Amino acid sequence: MRKILLSAGVLAVLYFVAPVHVQMGLKHVFADVDDYKIFDKNTLSKSTQPKPWPVSENYNKNAPSDELLQFFKDRQTCAFLVIKDGQIVYENYWEEYTKETISGSFSMAKTVNAILIGKLIEQGKVKVTDDIKKLVPQLTQVKEGELTLRDVLTMSANLDWSESYWNIFSLTAESYYGDDLDKLMGKIKVRKDKQQGKLWEYQSACTQILGYVIKNATGKSVAENAQQYLWEPLGAESDALWSTDKNGMEKSFCCLNATARDFARLGQMVLQHGKWDTLQLIDSTYIHDMTTAAAGLKDKDGNTLDWYGYQTWIIHYERHTIPYFRGILGQFIYVIPNENAVVVRLGKKIKKDSDDPKAEHRDIKNYIEAGLQVLGKSKPNS
Repeated sequence: MRKILLSAGVLAVLYFVAPVHVQMGLKHVFADVDDYKIFDKNTLSKSTQPKPWPVSENYNKNAPSDELLQFFKDRQTCAFLVIKDGQIVYENYWEEYTKETISGSFSMAKTVNAILIGKLIEQGKVKVTDDIKKLVPQLTQVKEGELTLRDVLTMSANLDWSESYWNIFSLTAESYYGDDLDKLMGKIKVRKDKQQGKLWEYQSACTQILGYVIKNATGKSVAENAQQYLWEPLGAESDALWSTDKNGMEKSFCCLNATARDFARLGQMVLQHGKWDTLQLIDSTYIHDMTTAAAGLKDKDGNTLDWYGYQTWIIHYERHTIPYFRGILGQFIYVIPNENAVVVRLGKKIKKDSDDPKAEHRDIKNYIEAGLQVLGKSKPNS
């Protein structure tokens, strides 16, 4: 008993002297869609002129197959929403969610950062060829001339960073559970093998750097920029929350929390080449570049990149080329140009194929298939 008590005492001491992100990682184990409740946050207020989605006369007349609805249940889907021609044609909620419930975006937020960078480029505040060190002096261990903004946008920055979600001592865990992102920026280094701008590797640090680009270039928080250039003109119906560290810096690589209907507005704007109603919110040429695979990049296995643009995933499904926003637990906003449609899925669970280099696994395709079934463009078991 003494040994047990002694061991417990030692563990307790170690816990309380451990860094904040280690304590948080031990306490919460893994990220959850409701983690906005445990972090500080900045608010994106709903639009002063909210614009409810029109509802189609065919609303909920078509549904995904019983097989796919069971799959939704197995994956703890919270919301599934299909927009066609700017109208809601299908909408369903589970897990006690409603159209007013906000949920975490996880890495869907990465694409939101890319959209805001597009606004900065349009305003002449930054260029894709800019030296990232000059834009983000907080990167104290990065030298001038080592990285460009394009390298960061395309996940080809080649940072000394392991995208490890299970290691509570990793920089990834520190970025999520930690409370001082300025300090984290000072730890980031570029690898010495000179593969910057050549090798694609998914690294959340790239998006956190983009958050600093946005903040430094405008003198406003990421949330304030998103409020001004997205939430307000898009007519968002609900407040959104962006989780922050103790200093008010957004965890920009993740952690935008909103309703399914308001997330869909982002997809609709991308579908319309940066336009909402008659307003051109983001330059259409930039939206094209953002949703087109980054030329000249390869992954570590030598595969030519055809699945990623500027912080935006791309999937080729049947006859469709679909840019999409994506989060770690199966958060998706799919933009389907051929059908003039947007599909949103929010949920708590995803199953991945470990041997899939493009991450185009069955879960991702099933939600596209469900959306196409709703649109009458695919038959069950086809």
